[in-house]
Amino acid sequence: MANYTKVTSVEHLGQLVDEGKTDFFICLNFGIRSSKFINRGDNNKFFICNLSDDSEQELTAEELMDKKFTNIGEAITKGAFYCEED
Repeated sequence: MANYTKVTSVEHLGQLVDEGKTDFFICLNFGIRSSKFINRGDNNKFFICNLSDDSEQELTAEELMDKKFTNIGEAITKGAFYCEED
């Protein structure tokens, strides 16, 4: 059985990524998942691969929380963003 950690802030996301966690997902209405691989580069930006459509983004922490760029920040705020643990 898989274990999950709720991501509580962009800082918490950064800590998880720095610990080597890369598998994240948004749990949408009715249990639909939006899966993402997330890493962080030397420039401290988050590199996001959206598995639903194979799109890629490179965003700052501020952009990550802005819904003009992604729905990750809104999901964090609503308690619907998770890290899938090994």
